[in-house]
Amino acid sequence: MSEEEESLEDVGEEVGSSLPHTPPLGIKAVRSGEDPNPIGVDDVDVTTGRERPAGNWMAALVLSAGVVVSIIGTFLPWIEISENQYRSNLIGWDQGGSAWIVLIIGTLAAGVTGPVWNGSRSLLVNVLFIFFGTVLLIVASIEMSEVSSYQPVAEVEKSVGVGLPTVLAGGILMILPSVLDKQNWKFRHKI
Repeated sequence: MSEEEESLEDVGEEVGSSLPHTPPLGIKAVRSGEDPNPIGVDDVDVTTGRERPAGNWMAALVLSAGVVVSIIGTFLPWIEISENQYRSNLIGWDQGGSAWIVLIIGTLAAGVTGPVWNGSRSLLVNVLFIFFGTVLLIVASIEMSEVSSYQPVAEVEKSVGVGLPTVLAGGILMILPSVLDKQNWKFRHKI
């Protein structure tokens, strides 16, 4: 016989052994005559709950939509200028500082949406989204009021473009889920 055949016979003898062995992961082997369920093991309550809170998918979706809508609003026309038959649009990039504020706020808000998708319902996240949405509402309102207060000169008219209402809608979408989240705004009184 070769060495390989002898080693296979030895393995076969070990497999057929009647001695109990310890299963993996430290589970105690049950020998013949032992009770498989020792007293007290059945009485232990095992929790099967989640380790992290369940995500609020609707709030995360609305917040993400607000972020995307506000950033897209920067690339849309903020001001429409018409003179006789000529029309031109000034996109958010033409507005300088206001567009940068909208982009920075949108980028910061995009970074904060991650914890919301992971199920975080902290007060800090809600306050940040209320702050971000309020800044977007203020910027869009100021820009819209400047366009609306323009006095027409020599057949040149200015009107609010699609971009400013889009930024305004993005700010509202950022604020709504944070304000409507009842779990963080409850104040519990201990008596």
